[in-house]
Amino acid sequence: MIKSFNDAEMTEVYRQAMKQDFPPDELKPLSRILAQKRKNIALCLGYFEQDKLIGYAVLEQDTAQRCLLLDYFAIMPSSRGQGWGTLFLNELKTMFADREMIVIEAEAAPTEQARKRIAFYQRAGARLTGIRLHLYHVDYAVLVLDLAASLDDPQLRRRISALYQRIYPAVFRKLYLRMK
Repeated sequence: MIKSFNDAEMTEVYRQAMKQDFPPDELKPLSRILAQKRKNIALCLGYFEQDKLIGYAVLEQDTAQRCLLLDYFAIMPSSRGQGWGTLFLNELKTMFADREMIVIEAEAAPTEQARKRIAFYQRAGARLTGIRLHLYHVDYAVLVLDLAASLDDPQLRRRISALYQRIYPAVFRKLYLRMK
């Protein structure tokens, strides 16, 4: 079951899980995540089995709420390797079936972990777009989970660009974001 986090729950997940699950150069400040949540840009979600937190996701949406960015996605350490990640992604796809797509950034480092992460998303139905990002000094490959639409490359690039324009202020995009 997917449930929205309130600010206190998101704060707890950030402090207890996200700081361990993501490297500091990939982790936004908690204050920014909460501010985006309050502006209905960020959706902070938990995936539960009964009352047990299995995983969490932070998604960001464009103004028209057509596209989502899977900004953070993780399964709790005690639940990893048991298929929960795939189940969680499948529930997200169902929950947002009326949207065009979910955009996924996967680190593009030449490491086994990065290859496994991209392969996981591909097994879940995501496709590589050929778009690369340089964000926060980290290189990412962009994948998409097509939902209600399958966009051609120019449409896809426009939608992703619009999504980043909503999420990041112009000065930040100029300094820290390159889309190739």
